[in-house]
Amino acid sequence: MSQVVELKKLAAYVKRAIDGDPKLRSLYVKGEISNFTHHRSGHMYFSLKDGNVSMSCVMFASHTRNVKFQVREGMQVIVLCSVSMYEARGSVQLYVTNMQSDGEGDLYLRLEQLKAQLHKEGLFNQEHKKQIPTYPMDIAIISAKTGAAIQDVFSIIERRWPSAKVTLYPSLVQGESAAKHIIQNLKMADQNHHEVILLVRGGGSIEDLWCFNDEALAREIYALTTPIITGVGHETDTTLVDYVSDLRAPTPSAAAEIVTPDIREVEMRLQEMKARSIRKVEQLLLDSRSELIYYQEKPLLAKKDALTKEDTMHLKLIVERLGKSKVYYERNASTLARTKELLLASFKQYSQKQRQDYEKKVALLDAYSPLKILNRGYAVTFDQQEHVIKSVQDVNVGDMIQVRLQDGQIKAKVEGETDGKQNDI
Repeated sequence: MSQVVELKKLAAYVKRAIDGDPKLRSLYVKGEISNFTHHRSGHMYFSLKDGNVSMSCVMFASHTRNVKFQVREGMQVIVLCSVSMYEARGSVQLYVTNMQSDGEGDLYLRLEQLKAQLHKEGLFNQEHKKQIPTYPMDIAIISAKTGAAIQDVFSIIERRWPSAKVTLYPSLVQGESAAKHIIQNLKMADQNHHEVILLVRGGGSIEDLWCFNDEALAREIYALTTPIITGVGHETDTTLVDYVSDLRAPTPSAAAEIVTPDIREVEMRLQEMKARSIRKVEQLLLDSRSELIYYQEKPLLAKKDALTKEDTMHLKLIVERLGKSKVYYERNASTLARTKELLLASFKQYSQKQRQDYEKKVALLDAYSPLKILNRGYAVTFDQQEHVIKSVQDVNVGDMIQVRLQDGQIKAKVEGETDGKQNDI
């Protein structure tokens, strides 16, 4: 006798088998709507019929909001779904994620195939996306000449970034000729070397927006040298141009917001930069003062007060002015540059005078240096303890001595001594 299997285990086994089949995870199914119920939760429950075959279907609220038409009993549709099993009832059903009416479904299928082809060719690759300028001053807009959408775009740009130049390229944005007309305007805008292009259109039905799924239009956008932002339809609308553009905005108004900085925020940042610059100048002045004090305390300048009393007093006056410079600046900012020039000029004058005095003293010390005498042929004699020998009485016969000349030293031994009054040694 065969083994008895519990029903719930059998249902779980069948569900795993169905869920594990990759062919049943994503597929398009065509059929007729029957037993349709749109629950107050937003979910749709219905069956798909094809002749004598019928299968239960569920489409959850997170997906039903993307259905752009009213679903009716007896309607022919094409659904994107996966097959699974509802274990509690032991029934196989379809879990629908997208739905198109039969006529629109054919277009949708062709669009999905085109999208897959362009994706494979690399037209959607992120590395191809061009950088949108942060502060664009020359903006091109391709849109209908009139309508609420274009008026919103102009209004937002004027409010957020009024200094920008805006050029409108009026274009058809729906109908059979729309894609061709948009392509012509894109070429013209690209040749005119604007900083960025906006391609925008207000909301509409899938038929109204279908021109933005044109293959030639998508390829033209990919070939542009100018960065482009697309804002087509409502937030839930996504067309082929959105995949290939450099940046997709959910609506035309959002595109205008994205492309423009807020002038008020820019002005605030400029004020912050100005304040930081002022603080840096003040810190530079303080650092200069500290550096000056440091050099004043150097040994070579220890007697500077006695040597340059008048200049020191003048420097103190300058330092006092430095302490008052911040208050003075707050009262009259336009005089800050002049105060800085006076300070730097005075400091330069003082430094030059100190350098001149220092060079004079160095020259005087050099003039009295005994090494200068050696250059004239004289020599200095030292004993072994390196004491200068000033008299013949400072040495004895046999002592070792050192004779320093201008280009070196000579070691010698005393053989004898002669009174300076004699002529012979």
